[in-house]
Amino acid sequence: MMKPLLDKIRNRYTALSKVKRATLWITLSGFVLRGISFITVPIFTRLLTTSEYGSFSVYQSWESVFVYVVTLGVAYGGFNNGMVRYSEDKEGYTTSVMGLICTMGAAWLVLAFIFQEQASALTGMPDAYVLFMLVEVVASEIYDVWACRARYDFEYRKVVTAAIVLAVGVPALGIPFVILAQDKVLARILSFIIVYVGIAVALGGATLRRSKTFFKKDYWRFTLAFNIPLLPHYLSQVVLSSSDRIMIGQMCSSADAGVYSIAYSAGMIMTVLTSSLNSTVIPWLYRKIRAGEYGRVNKVGLEILGMLAVLILMMDALAPEIVAILAPSKYGEALGLVPVIAASVFFMYLYSFCSNIEFFWEETRVATVASVVAAVLNLALNALFIPIFGYRAAGYTTLSCYVVLGVTHYVFAQRVAREKVGKGLLDGKTMWAMAAALVVVSFAFAGLYPYPIARYAVLGVTVAVCFFKRKAILNRIREVRS
Repeated sequence: MMKPLLDKIRNRYTALSKVKRATLWITLSGFVLRGISFITVPIFTRLLTTSEYGSFSVYQSWESVFVYVVTLGVAYGGFNNGMVRYSEDKEGYTTSVMGLICTMGAAWLVLAFIFQEQASALTGMPDAYVLFMLVEVVASEIYDVWACRARYDFEYRKVVTAAIVLAVGVPALGIPFVILAQDKVLARILSFIIVYVGIAVALGGATLRRSKTFFKKDYWRFTLAFNIPLLPHYLSQVVLSSSDRIMIGQMCSSADAGVYSIAYSAGMIMTVLTSSLNSTVIPWLYRKIRAGEYGRVNKVGLEILGMLAVLILMMDALAPEIVAILAPSKYGEALGLVPVIAASVFFMYLYSFCSNIEFFWEETRVATVASVVAAVLNLALNALFIPIFGYRAAGYTTLSCYVVLGVTHYVFAQRVAREKVGKGLLDGKTMWAMAAALVVVSFAFAGLYPYPIARYAVLGVTVAVCFFKRKAILNRIREVRS
């Protein structure tokens, strides 16, 4: 029984092109990285106090900010453009970008060392944490540049191997470090740094030995010119995703930041799906627009949003169990925020879908404007409401700002489509009715958590609907992937 099935799977896999095979394995490696990271959360929430877990979460939030402040995000924006532009010297371009990262990182390390007190006051972290963070930023970005180059050339075996080393190595070091150390937050930080530095030296060094190019003026000029204008957009995205924990740590306490981090981790589970879904949908969307099949864009787009809304509600129904797995009872206060944060994922995917329509026609300027507006709004709302309502306010401000981002991109995508093809591509009434229903039901779920029978009844009905509609769901998945 199993052999024919395995043979069928093997035959279909061997029939895949190199591009599709690479896409499959790279997507799986992303799931492995995020999956193991998620699986280890319950271990560290039990090894660390809420205050220690919150301090580490604040450290990670600052790190995500400094990735762009220190390196300008050169591993993301424009690297593939550089691969095309300098296709005759991809190796040299890769190591030249690594050299630029090292140079910028060294300059920031010197500044952080000179202005230790000011850096510590700004971040609310000890001097050593700031210096270690800059080392980790440089090492992780060197790895990201190497991984981008490997993905560009479809060298998926290398990408998967490195992802597994990272995914396994960090917790393998982190767990004994945290158990044995007195400063458990520092131990957790060092586990990341040691693994990232080791991988960066091994992979970056091997690439540099082949290319022997650390600096090339044209490569640095192109990379800086491409990435500096995008810095406001990148920073705004990071502010939206990370500023909550930083501000909670400064305005409330590290313990509150720890509790909020658990709610955020649980609420954002679906981003594992949406990030992969978006990368799959983009080529399908572009083909349909190019072919003039605008009705299919609307129909399938709405169906994907509907399926995502159902999955989010199913996750809401299981939130008490998810939080109980992620953390001990001392994090129980996080439960009420999970549905609020989870609803944000719907609007995150919505604005990504709409922005893809904009990018098809190379209308990218609104991305920066919308992101900056949403980020500034997020900072202002947090500054206003966290002191009044405590850390819980951050969950509602996060949702509000992603709603604003979704509305902005929807309006602009519709306007661009009308200019290009004479009509909007999305049925706004249906989409926004769906969004409103999701938010209302998500909020209602928080009231159902003390009543497990009612909660499981809602979950059972949802699962039954999905079961009876399974053929339609599978057809849509096949269409998007074809």
